[in-house]
Amino acid sequence: MISKQNCLREARARSSRRPRGIVTQLTLLAVLSLGAMAMILPFVWMIATSLSRQANISMPRDPSFWPPDPSLFNYRVASANLPVARLYLNSIIVAGGSTIGYLLFSSMTGYAFAKGRFRGKSVLFIAFLSTLLIPFETRMIPLYLLMKKLALTDTLAALIVPFLVGGFGTFLLRQHITTIPDDLIDAARIDGAGEFRIFWTIILPLCKSALAALAIVNVIWRWNDVLWPLLVITTRENQTLTQGLAAAGRASGVFPGVALATAVLAVGPVIIAYLILQRHIIRGVATSGLKG
Repeated sequence: MISKQNCLREARARSSRRPRGIVTQLTLLAVLSLGAMAMILPFVWMIATSLSRQANISMPRDPSFWPPDPSLFNYRVASANLPVARLYLNSIIVAGGSTIGYLLFSSMTGYAFAKGRFRGKSVLFIAFLSTLLIPFETRMIPLYLLMKKLALTDTLAALIVPFLVGGFGTFLLRQHITTIPDDLIDAARIDGAGEFRIFWTIILPLCKSALAALAIVNVIWRWNDVLWPLLVITTRENQTLTQGLAAAGRASGVFPGVALATAVLAVGPVIIAYLILQRHIIRGVATSGLKG
């Protein structure tokens, strides 16, 4: 009799909680939908305006999400005024080279801080992370002087070398590697495997999700970077895509349609890459925070 009463109470409690849960989910869905629209609509407006020739004459007062006269005229003008193929190639070299190095060195330092045993590891790790608190603008001039002393100014290497390692990548991979059981590493050591072999054959394959997340984040950083290339690159053949299109956008400031077309050319590849790899980004960031 008592068990039946307990079951009835539990059933009533569950039925009373269901409406509250549904209301909470609907409220959360509405808030997230509004946030998504606030982020997506400016891009839709930018693409629609870049496809309109009338935007070069007079910008529409009210935002339009479909061009009244769809045309690729603005893109043809932007491509004719700039060596777009060369700019894309430079950006691919810079983003690819820096990302490969960033993943390699960040995973190595993350492995050392996660599984290494040496004195002062915690203090050194905190000191390493403290570099994240230093704005890039304060390090920009010393980095430029270093690149000048190494005779790397106005080269693509100047856009790659300073970003081969960083505190964010080391922290992300250190958190992920910490979740790997020590028994796997100890068993490999007993079998006679060296540290580099353990790192290459055991650690890296188990960090695919974190590496994918860090790769796309670093590609976005390097692809969209304008400030540092403006400082170290002077010749047009070494400019990156965002740098060259930014200069073209300033030159075509009186033609909003052309300026927005150059903006679409700059951010388009990054948006496509993010949409393809967004699952890896979410999975890598989520699993990297499971264990401190």
